[in-house]
Amino acid sequence: MQLKPFFGKHQIMAGDQRLFTADNFSLGVKRTKEGWLLLYQPVAEKEPDFSEGEYFHTGKSNTLHIIPVLPEKPLVFKGSRLHVSAGQKLTFFLTIPLSVQVYFSKVQEENLLKEYSVTRLSDTWFGEVYSGEPALVLGENFYMSATAIDRQSLEAVCPVIIYNNSPGVLEVQHLIIRGENMTLYNGDNNILTSSLSVEYKGKDIISSATYHYSKIFHGEKPEILAKPRNETSKNLLKINFHFIRNIYKHEL
Repeated sequence: MQLKPFFGKHQIMAGDQRLFTADNFSLGVKRTKEGWLLLYQPVAEKEPDFSEGEYFHTGKSNTLHIIPVLPEKPLVFKGSRLHVSAGQKLTFFLTIPLSVQVYFSKVQEENLLKEYSVTRLSDTWFGEVYSGEPALVLGENFYMSATAIDRQSLEAVCPVIIYNNSPGVLEVQHLIIRGENMTLYNGDNNILTSSLSVEYKGKDIISSATYHYSKIFHGEKPEILAKPRNETSKNLLKINFHFIRNIYKHEL
């Protein structure tokens, strides 16, 4: 069976089959007369046995799109090793595991066949007990330069800029990243998310966050691999930091 480049648009005629592989993710695809057989395998160790695959009856289109996508839930970065002095700007980079979406004919909601979550992230809670929201744990690893990242094929690099406009030192602790508002770009040997810029004004003032294109990070006219899940709100005035010690500040 022939290996094919992973993300993008693919033409597969009836009776043909393909194997798409990236990192430890392998997807076998077989085109039938009026549908598709999809078979997920953790690694490409053997020829796909399509008798174990899922069948999707779609009609006569021979076009398949394999698209990267960020996790649907918000992500929590535990940045307790990061400190930003008053009036300073900090730029750093994170890596975010990607999921994989498969569409037939055109990339539109009603044509989605399957979404695969490649990397399992742990569930968590962001914010206070009664006013917070469910999220996923991104972890605590960060990079001061994008070139220092040994990125996997199914990871995206996320540029983060924090402006500390409060009168004191900011200890980042928990920062939320709302991937549903981010675009995915094809960078130089990298998949890049929208740049996240957060302005912090103090614990009692809601911080603002913007998700946007940046010529510095993305270059001139970059190729868009995937649009945001939620295209209605890229400028957010919400709780972006959570200082876990606040929960216990009255307990002595």
